[in-house]
Amino acid sequence: MSHPLAFANQCLYHARIVQAGWQSLLEAQREPSLAINLAFAPLTQKVLLDAYGWLLLAGCRVTSAPEHPPHTVRDLPSLPAGLVLPADIAICAELESSGWLAELQAPISRNATVRQYHNLATNSAVPTLEQFDLWAQNLTALAQNIADAIDES
Repeated sequence: MSHPLAFANQCLYHARIVQAGWQSLLEAQREPSLAINLAFAPLTQKVLLDAYGWLLLAGCRVTSAPEHPPHTVRDLPSLPAGLVLPADIAICAELESSGWLAELQAPISRNATVRQYHNLATNSAVPTLEQFDLWAQNLTALAQNIADAIDES
């Protein structure tokens, strides 16, 4: 297994731990769910974006891992002359423009919305635990696709 792929899998594992803690606090109902979401969403986003960056590096067959992974295709190091962007990574670039990766990469508002009497609206700028679960599942599938591509090459 390449180092970037190992780092991606480690980030996905850490994301599961963070998400389990998030779920436990939501179930305990000791704090408002919006406050819990505001506390956990930025951390979970960073861990998943780090996993994504390591997957991008693994998909491009980068073997020397940088200190920090890129969070977008455009932040990848230049490929050696004559090499083209692998198909999985080209698809990721499209999903960054409009798709689940664009949603994962979107900035998260750090401001709580004050709920007024008779107003049940919530802060839609803060993704929910369920949304992060879905993104983590998508990243896990991407990791498998990239691992399979590496094994076939």
